[in-house]
Amino acid sequence: MKALVVPKSRFSGVGSPAPVLLLCLSNAFGGHAAAQSTSQIDDLDEIVITATPLRRDPFSTAQSASVVGGDDLVAVLKGSLGETLAEQPGVSASSFGPIASRPIIRGQGGLRVQTFVDGADTFDAAALSDDHAVGIEPLLAERIEIIRGPAALLFGSAAAAGAINVITPRLSLSRPARALMGEVQARADTAANERSVVVSLNGQGGEHLQFNGDMHHSRAADLNTPQGKLQNSSGNARGASAGLGWTGDRFALALSVSELRSDYGLPAGVSAAHADGGPAEAGDHDPEHGEAHATVRLALEQRRLDIAGEWRLDGLADLIRIRAARNDYGHAELEGEDIGTRYAQTGSELRLSAEREGRWIAGMQWRELDFDAAGDEAFLPASLTKTLGAFVFGDFSLIGSAAGTLVLEAGLRMERQRIEVARLASIESGTLPKDYLDDARNGSLGLLWDFTDRWGAALQLTSTERHPTATELYAFGPHLALQRFEIGDAKLGVERGLTADLALRRRDNSGWHGSVGVFVAEYDRYIAALPTGQIESDLPVVGFAGIGARFTGTEFDWSHDRLASLATGDLGIRIFGDYVRARDDAGQPLPQIPPRRFGAEAAVTRGPLRVGIEAIWHDSQSAVAAGETTTAGFTAVNAEVAYRPPAAGTDILWILRGVNLLDEEMRRHASPLKDVAPLAARHVSLSLQLKF
Repeated sequence: MKALVVPKSRFSGVGSPAPVLLLCLSNAFGGHAAAQSTSQIDDLDEIVITATPLRRDPFSTAQSASVVGGDDLVAVLKGSLGETLAEQPGVSASSFGPIASRPIIRGQGGLRVQTFVDGADTFDAAALSDDHAVGIEPLLAERIEIIRGPAALLFGSAAAAGAINVITPRLSLSRPARALMGEVQARADTAANERSVVVSLNGQGGEHLQFNGDMHHSRAADLNTPQGKLQNSSGNARGASAGLGWTGDRFALALSVSELRSDYGLPAGVSAAHADGGPAEAGDHDPEHGEAHATVRLALEQRRLDIAGEWRLDGLADLIRIRAARNDYGHAELEGEDIGTRYAQTGSELRLSAEREGRWIAGMQWRELDFDAAGDEAFLPASLTKTLGAFVFGDFSLIGSAAGTLVLEAGLRMERQRIEVARLASIESGTLPKDYLDDARNGSLGLLWDFTDRWGAALQLTSTERHPTATELYAFGPHLALQRFEIGDAKLGVERGLTADLALRRRDNSGWHGSVGVFVAEYDRYIAALPTGQIESDLPVVGFAGIGARFTGTEFDWSHDRLASLATGDLGIRIFGDYVRARDDAGQPLPQIPPRRFGAEAAVTRGPLRVGIEAIWHDSQSAVAAGETTTAGFTAVNAEVAYRPPAAGTDILWILRGVNLLDEEMRRHASPLKDVAPLAARHVSLSLQLKF
């Protein structure tokens, strides 16, 4: 199958690939690519998704996958990974304030959506609780890969609903184009008076040696909303990295060490719950105690070592890859001057794989996670999770004729996981929790049919088994960020699911391109937090249990980069949207499911200048679970001006965006804080990217 090639953006300098995505690819104002003539096809760049087993472009895999990068990514960067990706088709965000916001894929998040940096686990505590930030600085990303649906074959059973892979320049296995190269990226935003800057350098240190380094700093005040300032939502982050690489004819190795420090507040409603030890009501901000309610902050520290390598061979396998990482993570929840709770987590990972001509891959993965929490609000015992998995994946050409090409994809993963838990007594039963040990099997079958040069279809069937996490097995105590008392079940077994994805795709460098797809996911023993009807410590009690569940939905994204040539420039348009429906086996809605969305944008490009406007309609959500409230719909209207001035020896990009121009009150139903923390009011952001 011919590799997907994408035109360079009119904003891209020589050698800068345009991150235009033909499968749910674009972000708001994502059509930055200009149409090109057939004679220019040889100059187009290929987009490859490294988070798929065979590293294919979006049209060469049955998996629903896309990339956001380059100019498109610069335009939508925010202070958190969740907010950066929140308007991508099929993706929402937990929006626990502007900093602690994690991606949600097809209505599922938390423990079922895994985040990775350069193909290795982030090993932060964000999946444990929505008030924990992802340990990634979005400004460092070169591109972000999104896998919609199960990504367990490559990354493990925990990625049962999807994966986000952030690609940075820290582990490059190729030689820099010049002896010394650099990039400065800066961003300012009036929503929270945000100021962010990243400076990075990479270069050659001899015939085979290469080096890289970066520093970043960001700060933001309390977020402005249509209801006023969101108290105690401010934050700041800083970090740095240094790396070395060695590149030869057949072997390449890269090593990077990095550090991240962050300090951010929990919005006032949640701070009230922490400070008072009980639930906070929407709008709860007693002036007499307001200061006490606004004092809970999280101080995060992270140190990380990453290693990547490739070895090219002659034989049955022609490429060996290695990826290793170790991450030491910790954060303290500060209540005024006192430390309320400490979290410490050390994660290690090693993945070794062998490939043959890009047609099959086999490998093994080892992963270890050492977790501990101490303090007044620690609801989890210390645990050590060990995972060992083996996987194989390949594709096979079935038909190649005038009727098109038909390719079969198949993969299998076997995984064993053990969780050793500290011997703490269970309050509910008075017994000691048992260690967990079980096997999980994951498999997939996919069909790719290119029935013309431009049109294709994809079908993927995936069977998943997900191990329960330590939270689902052993939690016991008040989880004040979610304002509930959680009780785990040490008898839980693997969660089983069967997912089907069907997509129709079209690629065309000069016409309509995009994708429309539908999916259904059936779960047996879907592990959910169910209300028990009891009250403990003034909080509603929930217990983790396995239920039947069904998710169905659709996603679409279609663009035309040059629909018409006007006197003012070339007119491009884009339409996109998504919908997900989730029910348990009794037909009742599951909680925090995003409503349907529909968006449209139009942009005019003339030379180095592009002007665009978009509107994204979010429906109301009235299909709510027990204990949830409905969420009103809204329409976000945004505008953008992008300019890439001619500059010798440098590549400069300016992007000015106006967001929520109608100043609507916008609340995400998927956010646990939707009733107390609306999204930002009308604001303006200015981004600068300078490459030299």
